[in-house]
Amino acid sequence: MTFTTTRCSRILALAALLALAGCDMASNSPPAAAAQEKPSVAAPAPAAAAMACPSQDFEAFLAAFADSAQVQRAFTQRPLRSESVDANADPEPKPVVAMLDGDALSFPLMPSREKQQADGLVLSQTELNGDKQVMLAKPDTDYQLSFFFRKGECWTLYRMRDDSL
Repeated sequence: MTFTTTRCSRILALAALLALAGCDMASNSPPAAAAQEKPSVAAPAPAAAAMACPSQDFEAFLAAFADSAQVQRAFTQRPLRSESVDANADPEPKPVVAMLDGDALSFPLMPSREKQQADGLVLSQTELNGDKQVMLAKPDTDYQLSFFFRKGECWTLYRMRDDSL
């Protein structure tokens, strides 16, 4: 599968998910002050209780997370905040936010380390207030995915952002 086909598939899947989410997302959003507050501990997926944390060390956790859809299922917060850009919005691209759960979450969310290498993706990490941001980008393209992790009893993916156009 080519990179363009994969990207088109992701865009189509995101569009379908947004259509399923309905139009009254604004009525379900928290008040502005509450939306800015950072919860003290991320709420992991229900399956996390059944699976041991792969590692308290973020590097080891990230390797396990990337290479296992089962680990991704267990350590992804539900609902998961998904942010993207609608490149076809008129008059200019606009941000789109969705809260994904159930069938709207298609695992794996993050490609395996082997797939990252095969697709020429470059991984970088940053830290902000104890949270970790992992960015996957493909040089000389607009492909850019970010994954945000928070430390509770284990690391948990709580937000994804696709800045690709």
